[in-house]
Amino acid sequence: MNLAAVTTVAGLEVRQRIRSTRWKWTLAILFLLISVLILGTLYLTVVIADQRYALWAEFLFDYTLGLILFLGLAAAPTMSATSINGDRRDATLALVQATPITSAELTLGKLLGSWLASLALIGVALPYLLWGLFTGPVSILAGVLGIVVTALLLGCYCGLGLGFSALTARPAASAMLTQATVLLLLVGLPIAFGMTVPLLYQDHEVRQARYVYNAGSVRQCDDAPRTKSVVHTERTWWLLLPNPLLVVSDAVASGVDHETIDSVRSAASVPALGQSLARSGPDLADLRCSQLDQSSDFQTIRDLSDRRDKRYIGHNWYLGLLANLVLGALGVWVAVRRLHVPARRLPKGVRVA
Repeated sequence: MNLAAVTTVAGLEVRQRIRSTRWKWTLAILFLLISVLILGTLYLTVVIADQRYALWAEFLFDYTLGLILFLGLAAAPTMSATSINGDRRDATLALVQATPITSAELTLGKLLGSWLASLALIGVALPYLLWGLFTGPVSILAGVLGIVVTALLLGCYCGLGLGFSALTARPAASAMLTQATVLLLLVGLPIAFGMTVPLLYQDHEVRQARYVYNAGSVRQCDDAPRTKSVVHTERTWWLLLPNPLLVVSDAVASGVDHETIDSVRSAASVPALGQSLARSGPDLADLRCSQLDQSSDFQTIRDLSDRRDKRYIGHNWYLGLLANLVLGALGVWVAVRRLHVPARRLPKGVRVA
Protein backbone atom coordinates (compact mmCIF):
# COMPACT_ATOMS: atom_id res chain seq x y z
CA MET A 1 0.00 0.00 0.00
CA ASN A 2 1.48 3.31 -1.15
CA LEU A 3 0.35 5.95 1.34
CA ALA A 4 1.68 8.74 -0.86
CA ALA A 5 -0.67 7.66 -3.67
CA VAL A 6 -3.62 7.52 -1.24
CA THR A 7 -2.96 11.01 0.13
CA THR A 8 -2.45 12.37 -3.39
CA VAL A 9 -5.83 11.10 -4.55
CA ALA A 10 -7.41 12.40 -1.33
CA GLY A 11 -5.87 15.81 -1.94
CA LEU A 12 -7.22 15.84 -5.49
CA GLU A 13 -10.69 14.96 -4.19
CA VAL A 14 -10.64 17.75 -1.62
CA ARG A 15 -9.29 20.33 -4.07
CA GLN A 16 -11.89 19.35 -6.65
CA ARG A 17 -14.67 20.02 -4.14
CA ILE A 18 -13.07 23.29 -3.05
CA ARG A 19 -12.97 24.56 -6.63
CA SER A 20 -16.46 23.43 -7.54
CA THR A 21 -18.48 24.46 -4.49
CA ARG A 22 -16.91 27.76 -3.35
CA TRP A 23 -16.15 26.15 -0.02
CA LYS A 24 -15.54 29.34 1.95
CA TRP A 25 -19.03 30.63 1.26
CA THR A 26 -20.49 27.19 1.83
CA LEU A 27 -18.85 26.85 5.25
CA ALA A 28 -19.87 30.40 6.20
CA ILE A 29 -23.50 29.74 5.26
CA LEU A 30 -23.41 26.42 7.11
CA PHE A 31 -22.05 28.07 10.26
CA LEU A 32 -24.71 30.77 9.99
CA LEU A 33 -27.44 28.14 9.63
CA ILE A 34 -26.22 26.19 12.66
CA SER A 35 -25.91 29.39 14.67
CA VAL A 36 -29.45 30.46 13.82
CA LEU A 37 -30.86 27.07 14.79
CA ILE A 38 -28.95 26.84 18.08
CA LEU A 39 -29.20 30.45 19.20
CA GLY A 40 -32.83 30.43 18.10
CA THR A 41 -33.56 27.73 20.66
CA LEU A 42 -31.77 29.86 23.27
CA TYR A 43 -34.04 32.80 22.47
CA LEU A 44 -37.16 30.61 22.56
CA THR A 45 -36.17 29.02 25.87
CA VAL A 46 -34.96 32.06 27.80
CA VAL A 47 -36.97 34.92 26.32
CA ILE A 48 -40.19 33.42 24.97
CA ALA A 49 -40.67 30.52 27.42
CA ASP A 50 -39.09 32.46 30.32
CA GLN A 51 -36.97 29.48 31.40
CA ARG A 52 -33.53 29.41 33.00
CA TYR A 53 -30.39 29.49 30.84
CA ALA A 54 -29.14 26.41 32.73
CA LEU A 55 -32.09 24.41 31.42
CA TRP A 56 -31.19 25.23 27.81
CA ALA A 57 -27.47 24.58 28.41
CA GLU A 58 -28.20 21.04 29.61
CA PHE A 59 -29.55 20.16 26.17
CA LEU A 60 -27.03 22.15 24.09
CA PHE A 61 -24.52 19.37 23.41
CA ASP A 62 -27.17 16.79 22.51
CA TYR A 63 -28.97 19.23 20.25
CA THR A 64 -25.80 20.33 18.45
CA LEU A 65 -24.53 16.80 17.93
CA GLY A 66 -27.95 15.71 16.69
CA LEU A 67 -27.97 18.63 14.25
CA ILE A 68 -24.54 17.61 12.93
CA LEU A 69 -25.69 14.03 12.55
CA PHE A 70 -28.82 15.10 10.66
CA LEU A 71 -26.87 17.33 8.27
CA GLY A 72 -24.15 14.70 7.93
CA LEU A 73 -26.64 12.00 6.97
CA ALA A 74 -27.78 14.25 4.15
CA ALA A 75 -24.33 15.45 3.04
CA ALA A 76 -21.82 12.64 3.69
CA PRO A 77 -23.32 10.06 1.31
CA THR A 78 -23.49 12.68 -1.44
CA MET A 79 -19.80 13.47 -0.96
CA SER A 80 -18.82 10.08 -2.34
CA ALA A 81 -21.90 8.85 -4.23
CA THR A 82 -20.81 10.67 -7.40
CA SER A 83 -17.06 10.33 -6.92
CA ILE A 84 -16.40 7.39 -9.26
CA ASN A 85 -19.15 7.51 -11.87
CA GLY A 86 -18.84 11.30 -11.98
CA ASP A 87 -15.13 11.04 -12.82
CA ARG A 88 -15.88 8.32 -15.36
CA ARG A 89 -18.50 10.56 -16.99
CA ASP A 90 -16.02 13.45 -17.16
CA ALA A 91 -13.32 11.15 -18.62
CA THR A 92 -10.89 11.84 -15.75
CA LEU A 93 -11.04 8.45 -14.03
CA ALA A 94 -9.17 6.61 -16.78
CA LEU A 95 -6.31 9.13 -16.60
CA VAL A 96 -5.76 8.31 -12.94
CA GLN A 97 -6.11 4.58 -13.57
CA ALA A 98 -3.39 4.79 -16.21
CA THR A 99 -0.88 5.77 -13.53
CA PRO A 100 0.94 3.19 -11.35
CA ILE A 101 -1.83 3.19 -8.74
CA THR A 102 -3.84 0.21 -7.56
CA SER A 103 -7.61 0.12 -7.33
CA ALA A 104 -7.36 -0.16 -3.53
CA GLU A 105 -5.20 2.97 -3.29
CA LEU A 106 -7.54 4.87 -5.60
CA THR A 107 -10.60 3.84 -3.59
CA LEU A 108 -9.04 4.65 -0.22
CA GLY A 109 -7.89 8.02 -1.53
CA LYS A 110 -11.39 8.90 -2.68
CA LEU A 111 -12.79 7.65 0.63
CA LEU A 112 -10.36 9.77 2.63
CA GLY A 113 -11.08 12.86 0.54
CA SER A 114 -14.85 12.47 0.88
CA TRP A 115 -14.57 11.81 4.60
CA LEU A 116 -12.40 14.89 5.20
CA ALA A 117 -14.93 17.00 3.31
CA SER A 118 -17.80 15.65 5.43
CA LEU A 119 -15.87 16.29 8.66
CA ALA A 120 -16.13 19.99 7.89
CA LEU A 121 -19.58 19.79 9.51
CA ILE A 122 -18.00 18.93 12.85
CA GLY A 123 -15.37 21.62 12.43
CA VAL A 124 -17.97 24.30 11.75
CA ALA A 125 -20.07 23.34 14.78
CA LEU A 126 -17.08 22.75 17.09
CA PRO A 127 -17.56 26.01 19.09
CA TYR A 128 -21.11 24.99 20.04
CA LEU A 129 -20.01 21.42 20.78
CA LEU A 130 -17.39 22.67 23.22
CA TRP A 131 -19.88 25.11 24.73
CA GLY A 132 -22.38 22.32 25.36
CA LEU A 133 -19.72 19.87 26.50
CA PHE A 134 -18.57 22.09 29.37
CA THR A 135 -22.06 23.23 30.44
CA GLY A 136 -24.14 20.06 30.07
CA PRO A 137 -24.60 16.95 32.23
CA VAL A 138 -22.62 14.65 29.90
CA SER A 139 -19.08 13.77 30.93
CA ILE A 140 -16.29 15.13 28.73
CA LEU A 141 -15.09 11.63 27.89
CA ALA A 142 -18.54 10.54 26.73
CA GLY A 143 -18.97 13.77 24.78
CA VAL A 144 -15.70 13.24 22.94
CA LEU A 145 -16.76 9.63 22.32
CA GLY A 146 -20.02 10.86 20.79
CA ILE A 147 -18.13 13.20 18.45
CA VAL A 148 -15.71 10.45 17.39
CA VAL A 149 -18.56 7.99 16.79
CA THR A 150 -20.38 10.60 14.68
CA ALA A 151 -17.23 11.14 12.61
CA LEU A 152 -16.82 7.39 12.09
CA LEU A 153 -20.45 7.06 10.99
CA LEU A 154 -19.91 9.76 8.38
CA GLY A 155 -16.92 7.77 7.12
CA CYS A 156 -19.05 4.62 6.92
CA TYR A 157 -21.64 6.36 4.73
CA CYS A 158 -18.90 7.78 2.53
CA GLY A 159 -17.69 4.21 1.96
CA LEU A 160 -21.24 3.11 1.23
CA GLY A 161 -21.59 5.91 -1.32
CA LEU A 162 -18.37 4.84 -3.05
CA GLY A 163 -19.76 1.34 -3.50
CA PHE A 164 -22.94 2.59 -5.17
CA SER A 165 -20.92 5.07 -7.24
CA ALA A 166 -18.84 2.20 -8.60
CA LEU A 167 -21.88 -0.01 -9.25
CA THR A 168 -24.06 2.47 -11.16
CA ALA A 169 -23.35 4.44 -14.30
CA ARG A 170 -25.32 7.58 -13.44
CA PRO A 171 -24.40 9.87 -10.50
CA ALA A 172 -28.06 10.59 -9.80
CA ALA A 173 -28.79 6.87 -9.39
CA SER A 174 -25.89 6.27 -6.99
CA ALA A 175 -26.82 9.33 -4.89
CA MET A 176 -30.43 8.14 -4.67
CA LEU A 177 -29.44 4.57 -3.72
CA THR A 178 -27.04 5.80 -1.04
CA GLN A 179 -29.60 8.14 0.49
CA ALA A 180 -32.23 5.38 0.38
CA THR A 181 -29.89 3.01 2.26
CA VAL A 182 -29.15 5.60 4.94
CA LEU A 183 -32.88 6.33 5.24
CA LEU A 184 -33.49 2.59 5.66
CA LEU A 185 -31.08 2.50 8.61
CA LEU A 186 -32.53 5.65 10.15
CA VAL A 187 -36.27 5.06 9.64
CA GLY A 188 -36.87 1.75 7.90
CA LEU A 189 -35.39 -0.61 10.48
CA PRO A 190 -37.18 1.02 13.46
CA ILE A 191 -40.43 0.71 11.51
CA ALA A 192 -39.64 -2.96 10.85
CA PHE A 193 -38.97 -3.41 14.58
CA GLY A 194 -42.32 -1.85 15.41
CA MET A 195 -44.11 -4.11 12.91
CA THR A 196 -42.72 -7.20 14.64
CA VAL A 197 -44.18 -6.22 18.03
CA PRO A 198 -47.64 -7.82 17.47
CA LEU A 199 -45.86 -11.09 16.64
CA LEU A 200 -43.90 -11.15 19.90
CA TYR A 201 -46.75 -11.28 22.44
CA GLN A 202 -46.66 -14.26 24.78
CA ASP A 203 -48.37 -15.19 28.05
CA HIS A 204 -46.28 -16.31 31.03
CA GLU A 205 -47.16 -17.33 34.55
CA VAL A 206 -45.00 -15.43 37.01
CA ARG A 207 -44.93 -15.21 40.78
CA GLN A 208 -44.32 -11.67 41.99
CA ALA A 209 -44.64 -10.18 45.43
CA ARG A 210 -47.51 -7.83 46.00
CA TYR A 211 -48.94 -6.12 49.04
CA VAL A 212 -52.54 -6.70 50.12
CA TYR A 213 -54.48 -4.98 52.90
CA ASN A 214 -56.56 -7.00 55.29
CA ALA A 215 -59.14 -5.81 57.80
CA GLY A 216 -57.83 -2.98 59.91
CA SER A 217 -55.50 -1.80 57.08
CA VAL A 218 -52.90 -4.39 58.01
CA ARG A 219 -50.54 -4.77 55.08
CA GLN A 220 -49.29 -8.23 54.18
CA CYS A 221 -47.06 -9.46 51.39
CA ASP A 222 -48.44 -12.17 49.15
CA ASP A 223 -46.58 -14.33 46.56
CA ALA A 224 -49.53 -14.59 44.21
CA PRO A 225 -49.03 -16.29 40.83
CA ARG A 226 -50.56 -14.50 37.90
CA THR A 227 -50.61 -14.61 34.10
CA LYS A 228 -48.64 -11.85 32.47
CA SER A 229 -48.85 -10.93 28.76
CA VAL A 230 -45.51 -9.55 27.61
CA VAL A 231 -43.70 -8.57 24.41
CA HIS A 232 -40.37 -10.31 23.83
CA THR A 233 -38.57 -7.39 22.23
CA GLU A 234 -35.22 -8.98 23.10
CA ARG A 235 -35.75 -11.26 20.07
CA THR A 236 -35.77 -8.44 17.50
CA TRP A 237 -33.98 -5.59 19.26
CA TRP A 238 -30.98 -6.08 16.94
CA LEU A 239 -33.01 -4.41 14.20
CA LEU A 240 -32.31 -1.13 16.01
CA LEU A 241 -28.53 -1.61 16.18
CA PRO A 242 -27.47 0.08 12.89
CA ASN A 243 -29.65 3.14 13.51
CA PRO A 244 -27.18 6.08 13.57
CA LEU A 245 -29.30 8.12 15.99
CA LEU A 246 -29.34 5.29 18.52
CA VAL A 247 -25.61 4.62 18.05
CA VAL A 248 -24.66 8.21 18.85
CA SER A 249 -27.26 8.55 21.63
CA ASP A 250 -26.04 5.43 23.39
CA ALA A 251 -22.42 6.57 23.16
CA VAL A 252 -23.28 9.95 24.72
CA ALA A 253 -25.60 8.40 27.34
CA SER A 254 -22.72 6.23 28.56
CA GLY A 255 -21.48 9.35 30.34
CA VAL A 256 -24.72 9.91 32.27
CA ASP A 257 -25.25 8.49 35.76
CA HIS A 258 -27.59 5.51 35.31
CA GLU A 259 -28.94 5.80 38.82
CA THR A 260 -30.30 9.27 38.16
CA ILE A 261 -30.84 9.08 34.41
CA ASP A 262 -34.54 9.86 34.75
CA SER A 263 -33.84 13.14 36.52
CA VAL A 264 -30.81 14.21 34.47
CA ARG A 265 -31.83 16.43 31.61
CA SER A 266 -30.07 14.73 28.69
CA ALA A 267 -31.85 14.21 25.39
CA ALA A 268 -29.51 11.33 24.50
CA SER A 269 -30.74 9.35 27.49
CA VAL A 270 -34.25 8.95 26.06
CA PRO A 271 -33.44 6.90 22.91
CA ALA A 272 -30.64 5.09 24.78
CA LEU A 273 -33.08 4.02 27.49
CA GLY A 274 -35.60 2.91 24.87
CA GLN A 275 -33.01 0.71 23.17
CA SER A 276 -31.95 -0.73 26.52
CA LEU A 277 -35.60 -1.56 27.31
CA ALA A 278 -35.95 -3.34 23.96
CA ARG A 279 -32.78 -5.35 24.52
CA SER A 280 -33.71 -6.25 28.10
CA GLY A 281 -37.11 -7.59 27.14
CA PRO A 282 -39.86 -8.30 29.67
CA ASP A 283 -39.13 -8.93 33.33
CA LEU A 284 -40.20 -12.51 34.06
CA ALA A 285 -38.09 -13.13 37.15
CA ASP A 286 -39.85 -14.29 40.28
CA LEU A 287 -39.83 -11.78 43.13
CA ARG A 288 -40.75 -13.33 46.46
CA CYS A 289 -41.78 -11.62 49.67
CA SER A 290 -38.66 -13.02 51.31
CA GLN A 291 -36.55 -10.87 48.98
CA LEU A 292 -38.16 -7.67 50.21
CA ASP A 293 -37.70 -5.83 53.42
CA GLN A 294 -41.08 -5.86 55.18
CA SER A 295 -40.72 -2.16 55.88
CA SER A 296 -40.37 -1.34 52.20
CA ASP A 297 -43.09 -0.67 49.67
CA PHE A 298 -43.53 -0.73 45.94
CA GLN A 299 -40.57 1.64 45.55
CA THR A 300 -38.23 -1.30 46.18
CA ILE A 301 -39.81 -3.29 43.36
CA ARG A 302 -39.69 -0.25 41.10
CA ASP A 303 -36.01 0.35 41.82
CA LEU A 304 -35.14 -3.26 40.99
CA SER A 305 -37.01 -2.98 37.69
CA ASP A 306 -35.37 0.34 36.83
CA ARG A 307 -31.88 -1.04 37.34
CA ARG A 308 -32.70 -3.96 35.08
CA ASP A 309 -34.13 -1.74 32.34
CA LYS A 310 -31.06 0.54 32.33
CA ARG A 311 -28.39 -2.15 32.38
CA TYR A 312 -27.62 -1.95 28.64
CA ILE A 313 -27.29 1.84 28.42
CA GLY A 314 -23.83 2.54 27.04
CA HIS A 315 -23.37 -1.07 25.89
CA ASN A 316 -25.04 -0.92 22.47
CA TRP A 317 -23.19 1.77 20.56
CA TYR A 318 -20.10 -0.26 19.71
CA LEU A 319 -22.26 -3.07 18.27
CA GLY A 320 -24.19 -0.57 16.15
CA LEU A 321 -20.98 1.14 15.06
CA LEU A 322 -19.55 -2.25 14.06
CA ALA A 323 -22.63 -2.94 11.90
CA ASN A 324 -22.16 0.42 10.13
CA LEU A 325 -18.44 -0.22 9.69
CA VAL A 326 -19.26 -3.52 7.99
CA LEU A 327 -21.62 -1.73 5.60
CA GLY A 328 -18.99 0.92 4.85
CA ALA A 329 -16.29 -1.72 4.35
CA LEU A 330 -18.60 -3.61 1.99
CA GLY A 331 -19.03 -0.48 -0.10
CA VAL A 332 -15.26 0.06 -0.23
CA TRP A 333 -14.71 -3.58 -1.22
CA VAL A 334 -17.23 -3.25 -4.08
CA ALA A 335 -15.49 -0.06 -5.28
CA VAL A 336 -12.08 -1.75 -5.21
CA ARG A 337 -13.39 -4.65 -7.28
CA ARG A 338 -15.12 -2.39 -9.81
CA LEU A 339 -12.05 -0.17 -10.25
CA HIS A 340 -9.77 -3.11 -11.03
CA VAL A 341 -7.73 -2.59 -14.20
CA PRO A 342 -8.14 -4.04 -16.77
CA ALA A 343 -11.92 -4.04 -16.40
CA ARG A 344 -13.49 -7.36 -17.31
CA ARG A 345 -17.00 -6.06 -17.81
CA LEU A 346 -18.53 -2.60 -17.83
CA PRO A 347 -22.20 -1.61 -17.67
CA LYS A 348 -23.88 -0.60 -20.90
CA GLY A 349 -23.13 2.99 -21.85
CA VAL A 350 -20.11 3.34 -19.53
CA ARG A 351 -17.03 4.83 -21.14
CA VAL A 352 -13.53 3.47 -20.57
CA ALA A 353 -11.68 6.71 -21.30
